[in-house]
Amino acid sequence: MNDGVPAYFHPDREAADWTALVAAARAGAVGIVVINPASGVGSGTDPAYRRARAALADIPGLVVAGYVDTAYGARPAAEILAEACAYGERYGVRGVFADQVPSGREHLPAYAALAADLRAAGLGPLLLNPGVRPDEGYLGIADVVVTFEGSWDTYRAQRPVETGDHRARTWHLVHGTPTGMIEATRSWMLQAGADHAYVTDRRLPNPWAGLPHSSGSAVVA
Repeated sequence: MNDGVPAYFHPDREAADWTALVAAARAGAVGIVVINPASGVGSGTDPAYRRARAALADIPGLVVAGYVDTAYGARPAAEILAEACAYGERYGVRGVFADQVPSGREHLPAYAALAADLRAAGLGPLLLNPGVRPDEGYLGIADVVVTFEGSWDTYRAQRPVETGDHRARTWHLVHGTPTGMIEATRSWMLQAGADHAYVTDRRLPNPWAGLPHSSGSAVVA
């Protein structure tokens, strides 16, 4: 199990966090980095993200993906595809992190078609974030699926366990973790069978605005 980091912080403004993130990726502690310039790709090219992408470019096995909001199936597929292509054109990022993905089977055909369109455009890997365990069909069309995103209190209460034989790797995202419980929570994730993890003591409204304050995370170890 390694970390998947939703790096929703700027490479220049949070330069120390980016330096630590790149170092952890080079050490093999990080397997996924999601970039998010402006709740999406934004309206123009930010040179800081080009430099950040270059710093990650030669790390074997690392997945770098661009954040794209799918609005729980309400956003047109053509817009999603265009934004995903823009990440490739501006930053050389081919991976796609599709956020706000529904979990019900009724939306599965549309997301299967989207996955096919993205791959036909040369994009991927595809990461889906329903934030809960979705219909099993979603784990058959993606490379990675976030099956839990939420607070530490909720994670402690639910203690989700990964089951079944499926294509996708699984990823748990937990925020608001008491500092002294970060390593224990990572142990729970490992026992649960998650392929990727991220535990932070940062809290809402944006717990992904920087690396954890605590040195207990593998990202900053």
